[in-house]
Amino acid sequence: MQNQWAGGNLRRWPLAKLCLPLLIGAVCLWLVQRQMGAGALSEIGHALTRLHVGQWVLAALATAISFWAVGQYDVLVHRHYDTGYDARSSAISGSAAIALAQLFGMGVFVGTLARWRTLPGLRPSLAARITLSVTGWFLFGLIGVIAATTLIGPVEVIPRVAAMIIGLSLIFILVRSILNPYLMIFSWSFKLLPLRAMLLFPALALIDTLCAAAALWILMPSGIDLGFATLFPVFLLALTAALITGTPGGVGPFELIVLTLLPTLPQTEIMAGIVAFRLIYYALPGIIAMAILHRPFTASAAEETHTTIHETDLREATRAELGVSRQNRAWALHHDGTTLAVTTTPQAQVALFDPLNGEAHRALPALLRAARRSNRSALIYKASARHAAPCRRAGLKALHICDEVVLDPQGFTTDGAPFRQLRRKLRQADKAGITVRMATTLPVPHMRAIDAEWQARSGPARGFSIGVFCPDYLRHQLVLLAYQRDVLVGFASFHSSNHEICLDLMRLGADAPDGTMHLLIRAAIDHAARESYTRLSLAALPPRDPKSPFHRWIPASQSQAGLCRFKTCFGGRREPLYALSTSWLAMGVALADVMLAIHRPNTNSIQTDHEDYEFASISQT
Repeated sequence: MQNQWAGGNLRRWPLAKLCLPLLIGAVCLWLVQRQMGAGALSEIGHALTRLHVGQWVLAALATAISFWAVGQYDVLVHRHYDTGYDARSSAISGSAAIALAQLFGMGVFVGTLARWRTLPGLRPSLAARITLSVTGWFLFGLIGVIAATTLIGPVEVIPRVAAMIIGLSLIFILVRSILNPYLMIFSWSFKLLPLRAMLLFPALALIDTLCAAAALWILMPSGIDLGFATLFPVFLLALTAALITGTPGGVGPFELIVLTLLPTLPQTEIMAGIVAFRLIYYALPGIIAMAILHRPFTASAAEETHTTIHETDLREATRAELGVSRQNRAWALHHDGTTLAVTTTPQAQVALFDPLNGEAHRALPALLRAARRSNRSALIYKASARHAAPCRRAGLKALHICDEVVLDPQGFTTDGAPFRQLRRKLRQADKAGITVRMATTLPVPHMRAIDAEWQARSGPARGFSIGVFCPDYLRHQLVLLAYQRDVLVGFASFHSSNHEICLDLMRLGADAPDGTMHLLIRAAIDHAARESYTRLSLAALPPRDPKSPFHRWIPASQSQAGLCRFKTCFGGRREPLYALSTSWLAMGVALADVMLAIHRPNTNSIQTDHEDYEFASISQT
């Protein structure tokens, strides 16, 4: 009997859910009618006739701007889900969906149906996700607008304490999107929008609600002493009540809230303004939206080409360090004869180092479009001065973040006073019986054991632009092994291209004699000389330039000092490397995101240390 009752209730629940908003709307309209009294309808009609053409035109213009902002909600969400639809199609589809949803009610159902109809190829499930996301993020923006209006406006929309709590909560969500873009609510996992998009939603919600409130204000009959600063908070509360109750068009709750909060004004004239507002802001967009349903859009093709990075690309690259693309999911972005290696972080599209080929500044339009289409900032990370200078002239902000230590294997020597420390380290390794062999077959179990020892001693390794301890990854590299009486005690790996060799992994076992890593690097220099290389990179160190903020911010720890001594004891020159982005704010967010990606890699593989020392922890080798 109990199961039958429960089943009947479940079957009746959708009908009850549909009827409840209608009931709420009817009750609110009854209260409005009682509040206004008999004969109100004829008086409202007379007040409408007093509106002049200019008011209708200005209100229509404010409505158009509001619906432009409404369409941008969908643009941001489509980019988040990478649907492939261009901004124009997404915006018109979203505007039509919201116009129909606010006219007929049942927002999720109507909005999903409209988006599915106007964008052929969009799966119904994805259309529903877009509808729910737009609704949720609009409420996020609306709550932010209400809190800000309370805190800085002349009228308290909600209690100031509540506004402060809301403000702090929204700030927490913004910070959380940087630290961890995944948010768990009960058993549901949500991927937050990038910070750039999350900041745009409150801004768009402000434009949307300001223009909608302006349309209502413009349509108020003349003679009403109602300032816009007074109306706007009332409009926000009425809109919120309409959204919560879910009545079609918000009819009933909206009118009741406005009349209740403006009791000293002529209510017939107020209702006339609301009726005119509904004609301009609800009926007219709804009619246009129904016409749009008969003209579906299609996805647009991207102007630039995204492809996989091939081994031939890495072999021909000027910067051998681009070999890290083999393990960080980087892809090739082609534009105007230039190919960039690009990888994605939660907040940025990051072009790694110098281009695989071509000139970096030529591919800037494609990189900026790729970032904009994913709601992210664009960042060029660790670019050489040769490529950074034209990008800076093109309008990007440039920041000196590290120096690359570069040697010339053909002219390398250990003679002279500057190499006293290096000669001493090499003698210690020779005396301990260390021999270096070039790996033809990787002794993976022994290398893995050394890597585990190193991490136990030095802490977890890093990620992103930092190599991963993986046999498949290492097989593409030059790997040198250090043995002491046939026992592996350390190894070093190097990216290699046709132009240079670049240090990647450095690993020493717990019992490796002093000077072992120095001997491994010396062996790599000798190999590079035999192979006619004129450039060997020991990768990055913190910048020596006192004008760089990274020179001041990075603490002078003992491990850093040890690493600097290790690299500089080989001599070589320091070449500056730069980060570039569209603004200082975008650069700060993107670099913070890169730092987090380096320190908290999203991988289950055993990872290596690397020479991204401007961010990574620097441990003694």
